Amino acid sequence: MSNFEGMEELLQDFLVEAGDLLSGVDNKLVDLEQNPGDHNLLNEIFRGFHTIKGGAGFLNATELVTLCHLTENLFDRLRNNEMSIDGELMDVIMAATGSVRTMFDMLERGLQPDSADPSLLAKLKSALAAKKGATATVAATAPVAIAPQAAPAGANGDGPDWNALFNVVATVGTAPATSAAPGIAAEGVNLAPDFSHDVASETPEQIIHAAIGRRATDKPGATTVPVGRRDTEKVRDSSIRVDTTRLDQVLNLSGEIGLIKNRLNALRSDIINGRSDNDTMHALDQAVSQLDLLVSDMQNAVMKTRMQPVGRLFQKYPRIARDLARSLGKDVELALVGEETEIDKTMIEDLSDPIIHLIRNAVDHGVESMEERRAAGKPEKSQVRLEARQEGDHIVILIADDGRGMSAERLRAKAIQKGIITEEEANTMDERQSFNLILLPGFSTKDVASDVSGRGVGMDVVKTNIQKLKGNIDIKSTPGHGSTFVISLPLTLAILPVLLVQLGGQPFAVPLSMVREIMPLQPAAVQEVGGCATMVVRGEVMPMYPLSYLLGWPTERAPGYGVLMQAADHSFILAIDGFMGREDAVIKSLDDFRPKGVAGVTTLSNGKIVLILDMKELFAMTGESRGVPRSVFIPTEVQAA
Repeated sequence: MSNFEGMEELLQDFLVEAGDLLSGVDNKLVDLEQNPGDHNLLNEIFRGFHTIKGGAGFLNATELVTLCHLTENLFDRLRNNEMSIDGELMDVIMAATGSVRTMFDMLERGLQPDSADPSLLAKLKSALAAKKGATATVAATAPVAIAPQAAPAGANGDGPDWNALFNVVATVGTAPATSAAPGIAAEGVNLAPDFSHDVASETPEQIIHAAIGRRATDKPGATTVPVGRRDTEKVRDSSIRVDTTRLDQVLNLSGEIGLIKNRLNALRSDIINGRSDNDTMHALDQAVSQLDLLVSDMQNAVMKTRMQPVGRLFQKYPRIARDLARSLGKDVELALVGEETEIDKTMIEDLSDPIIHLIRNAVDHGVESMEERRAAGKPEKSQVRLEARQEGDHIVILIADDGRGMSAERLRAKAIQKGIITEEEANTMDERQSFNLILLPGFSTKDVASDVSGRGVGMDVVKTNIQKLKGNIDIKSTPGHGSTFVISLPLTLAILPVLLVQLGGQPFAVPLSMVREIMPLQPAAVQEVGGCATMVVRGEVMPMYPLSYLLGWPTERAPGYGVLMQAADHSFILAIDGFMGREDAVIKSLDDFRPKGVAGVTTLSNGKIVLILDMKELFAMTGESRGVPRSVFIPTEVQAA
């Protein structure tokens, strides 16, 4: 049973507000270490801790109040010039804020926090006992280590039975528009899908039906866990803060849509009663056009309510960079740029670990020691820049350092030494492909692994997580001048622009962000180079892959079109029978039924259901990375002719 019976709402409000306050305190402490004489910063830090202590008092969290009180007294002495600050004292303060965060975790599970580490309390009391004007003498506290996260589990199962899957899709897609999906009652519509059943016992047909009845951002089994029943599992924050002006816009648009609905109902009654004159048809056309505009505006307004400033994601990183730099004996400043840039709320948590990995690598691998920087004529203090900006319909996040940079030649040599690539493959690699080697599992430039890095795990996790968000990562580096990692992500995951392609009369959807060009194909234009089918596009030799081959379908006729696509690390031509144009797809997830090669499903404007292909997984299923033989493109009877 929870220790906060009847106080659940108060506790939840406290955790949200106090969590933001504590993140702000951590960032201000990092700034204070660089500017120890800034009394405004000290006052803000003091007020933040005082507010946290007050909220903890309302919840009778005695141990949290005790820790906050000691730390608050320390800040009070600092701002009254009774003490001076140095690195060791800051380590103790940072350890105190870390302990406060640990207590927050216990509160989130509905438990009263345990007492802080006695050695930490002793160091705080020792610092408070220091003489006026003296630097507090305390034992250095080791910065909190951020352990590398394990790679997320991949998709389960082998390739799907495509024929069975398409039979399911065809059945679902041709269902009458009025039929209700599971989770929606025929009368008294209930929009909350029921995920309490045993998924393992369901058929693909049932799962796809459930996906179509689900909102784009719903996850199967996602429920709100009440305070006090969270135990030790990590629960995603399902709450969101929305500016009231955005909600007002949604409310106004919903009112206008209601008026148009009434107008359409009136026109329907007129048409049913036999009125079909030009004036009635014109009024109907105007009402439908106006409804189309309003629904589009409503969709944009609702999407904006999901957007959150990326600064809420960035605010924990200065503390991480500071602690790691001190543990490595380096002087590193993390500069944040573009904190006001907005990003989809559902992406913020999934971006956390990749950015942590990149910042840790920049501080550990990228930035030189102070002695190396002096010898190279650089300032001792290095800078790592974390920047976010919006470019069109994408968000770009940069992690850049001014460190030693990377050598493409050295990376290729290291990959050959580790057996990751052959010398022949290395000779064909350009600089961009060489830098992408660090994203492969098991690759590391360090000869000796440390507790921070060097085991070849982390960067492949970064790549996997970014690709899960439908984004890509690019690497730029100059030896002696630093490296830059550029992450490009769609503004939102709820709507995905797709290109509809055809194979044997069956439509498929591929992400439009990967498409560069569509071109007609002639069998004579397909040449075989090194045993692989290729095509020359503006002087560049491109490998080719028939979609039928990737899906494991027989080739019944030569493909008529090629789609030039750009993946994260290479370009290729996807051979198809035809295409049907583009659409903005509302993605329905199939997490319970996870066939490789399928990212999800979407409903087209004509009511049909189409599979959205995951090109990366399709390539992984076939094991092909450089191309396929030319004979795969041409049916046997065509070759004989």
